[in-house]
Amino acid sequence: MNRHTSGTLMVVTSAAGFATLAIFVKYAYAAGVNTVTLITGRFLLAALVLWAVVILRKTPIVIDKITAIKLCLMGILGYGTMSMMFASSLYYLPASLSAMLLYAYPAIVSVIAFAIGDEVFSWNKGMALIMCFIGLFLVLGVSFNDVQPIGVMLSLGAALVYSGYIIIGNRVLKSVDSLVATTYVCSAAGIALLLIGWAGGLQSLSFAAEGWLAIFGIAFLGTIVGVLGFFAGMSRIGAANASIISMTEPVITVLLSMLLLTEKLTSVQVLGGLLIIAGVIILQLWAKDSQPAAENQSVSSN
Repeated sequence: MNRHTSGTLMVVTSAAGFATLAIFVKYAYAAGVNTVTLITGRFLLAALVLWAVVILRKTPIVIDKITAIKLCLMGILGYGTMSMMFASSLYYLPASLSAMLLYAYPAIVSVIAFAIGDEVFSWNKGMALIMCFIGLFLVLGVSFNDVQPIGVMLSLGAALVYSGYIIIGNRVLKSVDSLVATTYVCSAAGIALLLIGWAGGLQSLSFAAEGWLAIFGIAFLGTIVGVLGFFAGMSRIGAANASIISMTEPVITVLLSMLLLTEKLTSVQVLGGLLIIAGVIILQLWAKDSQPAAENQSVSSN
């Protein structure tokens, strides 16, 4: 299996992990878990599992101070902030519209990556991105009725923060093992949310026991599998390709909703799912495994 194919499979696995978030969040809310407690538990439990894996594998965890600071900031200001903003947007917007706005991030990532020279633009990559966006729109069945501006701002803000997080992560990961990076990111996000939640009186353990099962599910599938798979795949295929392929996530979410929440899938949503899959296939078959410009310069100079 070549590097591009393995990277694609890793990102698709990551998308499948992230796709379980909506399912587990619904279960958690039904059990009485509040948003801050839910996201704090998500990152802290994920961090504990990741530290155990690091120790068992005897993976060197010590990294240089500058890189450690970057990873911690990625967790606190990047992933943690994005998670809170997106969750907050759901108070003001339909879930479909909020998800659609969040998934503006592949386009943002691609534009930034092309602008700063991290990625090389290709027309087939652009075509894949357009197909994925059209497919995503059809899958989510977006409703624009009673849109509240604050919800739009929160969701688009989450997309912008996540885009910066991915671009920075793509550079930091060139010198750090993806497992180590994920461990630092989740630890920093979990500790920061725990302290902020306690200080603001927002942490609460007054919920049904089923809430813990939902939190564990979010921590393992929605965080460990999702983040680790994305980082590992991105290091192989680049930030722009990884972001586009990750748009398979809402398709998987819809399928899981049908199976676990007895939601129905319309013919329009089926068409949208096929378009997203087609976009991913275009990347896999025709998009070249482009190397960042900086790496190309390094190779040529050596």
